Amino acid sequence: MYQITDEDINWAEEILLPNGSSFDDQRRNVIKCLTSKDVIACPGSGKTTALLAKLLIFERKLPLDNNQGICVLTHTNVAIDEIKDKIGNRNSRLFNYPNNFSTIQSFVNRYLAIPAYQYFFKKDIQIIDDEFYKNEFSKEFAKILRRYRVPILKRAVHSPVHSLLRLENHERQLTLMWGNRPLKQVYSEKTETYKILSTLKKEILKRGILTFQEAFVLAQEYIKKFPEVKTLFSARFKYLFIDEMQDTSNDQQLVIQSLFDSDKVVTQFYGDRNQAIYEDNGSNDVDNFIQGEPLSLENSLRFSQSIANSIKTICVSPQNLQGNDSIRGIKPTIIKFNKDNIQRVLPTFGELIDRNGLAQEGNRTFKAVGRVTHNSDSEKIVIPSYYPYFKKREKSPFEKTKTFKDYISLLIELNSSSAKNYRDIFIKCFINFLRHLNIKNESRYFTEKSLIDYLNNNSQKGFNHIEKLMTEWTLKISSGLNIETDLKNFLCNEFLPHFKETVAKETLSNFFTINLETEEQEMVADFKKQKDYLYVLENGDNVPINIDTIHGVKGETHTATLYLETFSYAYEFDEGKIIDYLKGNHTKPKKRQGQMLKLAYVGMSRPSHLLCVAIREEALEGHEVDLVDLGWNIVDAQPFENKAEEKQVIVSQT
Repeated sequence: MYQITDEDINWAEEILLPNGSSFDDQRRNVIKCLTSKDVIACPGSGKTTALLAKLLIFERKLPLDNNQGICVLTHTNVAIDEIKDKIGNRNSRLFNYPNNFSTIQSFVNRYLAIPAYQYFFKKDIQIIDDEFYKNEFSKEFAKILRRYRVPILKRAVHSPVHSLLRLENHERQLTLMWGNRPLKQVYSEKTETYKILSTLKKEILKRGILTFQEAFVLAQEYIKKFPEVKTLFSARFKYLFIDEMQDTSNDQQLVIQSLFDSDKVVTQFYGDRNQAIYEDNGSNDVDNFIQGEPLSLENSLRFSQSIANSIKTICVSPQNLQGNDSIRGIKPTIIKFNKDNIQRVLPTFGELIDRNGLAQEGNRTFKAVGRVTHNSDSEKIVIPSYYPYFKKREKSPFEKTKTFKDYISLLIELNSSSAKNYRDIFIKCFINFLRHLNIKNESRYFTEKSLIDYLNNNSQKGFNHIEKLMTEWTLKISSGLNIETDLKNFLCNEFLPHFKETVAKETLSNFFTINLETEEQEMVADFKKQKDYLYVLENGDNVPINIDTIHGVKGETHTATLYLETFSYAYEFDEGKIIDYLKGNHTKPKKRQGQMLKLAYVGMSRPSHLLCVAIREEALEGHEVDLVDLGWNIVDAQPFENKAEEKQVIVSQT
């Protein structure tokens, strides 16, 4: 039986924490725990750091008995990279067999979906990717005769056809679905429309093009066909740790429960049920934390006690939330506005930042966040109502990039201090270059891992040579030098020959000559302008206030955050919505109300020092005295004195 001692934790503290800091009793209990437990953590509790400490200590104790391993699953590659960066040694035994560090998606793809597809279809998967699937589906759907295509589109008025028509485990059978119903219940199997849609879907599936969700569908079918895989994985892994467990979907949770025997594998789920803000998560229907009495991290290292007091009831499941006494307490503030002065909310927030002397405090990050980015009804409040130049990025320029010119623009615009950010763009460029030329790794398109493996196995210099080149190019970019010619020559003369493929000159030329579409050019060039409002201090310095969605700032810490009321189901702060919870009156919310609370909780728990909330004056009417008594400060968004001032504010925002 393994044990983690106080001496082990003291050693981990020296590596992970600032000088003089230490883990308190709550965190030590989490680190020492080696039984199946849920760890329920408040925002900014340092739960990932506690998990890192446990993993660092484990690294010194490897190998485990019977050569069993540790499985760590997260939801994003960013989280995986953070763990690897903190641990420091990418060649650590933690990252090699029999251990596993990956996202849940890549874990299921590798061990279940890919072998499942090979078994059921007798061929290899081409790609598992939502965006690629959507593009291929759209191409095939456009070929359908108009007399069939138009009625299908009319029926799909609320959701795109590619998301409605999908493969799913329905009543324990692989079923072709249309939304929440089997396709055959929507269109009779004898109709031409049914035949067209089922043929389209099956043909794309036969080509080996899957969505992320369909990978889990195949995984479930594979486990059902070969139940012995549960025995194999339960023998390989002694410990399973999942971070941000609240974000697991029903499909993900079902696979996890089907793959790991809870009697043989120690499972620990880390997260906060109040921050499950993704609407398709299983967390809306079931509680993902199911392992009895949990361990709790109730004191936040992120924000002051005044913020903790203000948000502890703005959640689905109230908790005894404790703030950080070492952070200066500032009264949370409500900015009251009406339709005439709504565009004064951001300047008022800037004034509050200045008045409280926050421009040089904390991490000096200031953000205004809201949920709704657009609405066809001009009377409804959305983020652009506060800041007309805001444009939601449905996809980042990085994700939408297709051509060489795109990547050059991204590299120039990046202006990052992290070499890793440049490396990510270079590798994405290499992968898209090969995809543009239809060069595959056997039957599948290259991924970062398969590309590195291929070059290490088929190139005399290996991938290390390219790593050195990427470092040189990054230094040149940082010095203001143009690397376009260097990168183009490398791709054509050094990179491409490794793949021994014959490529038409026209196809190769297209990758280097096609420019971004106008919309994407504007999106890259104007991104900062669209997302930042600049508040000018009396000394002439600018305080950038970044505008974003709530989903876009999950996991972040800001010095000051402004939560913007937007039109969400009904107005968020009307009586019976969030306003009662803001006043400390907590009742069990209904489903839609619960989703609004989760979003409000995530948005309002970002700041370390100052929390501001923008609320319409009619929603506040009758509640102001109660809110002031509870510790809220209420200020008016100051009206414009004249049209010239109004015009000047709009100009300054660009």
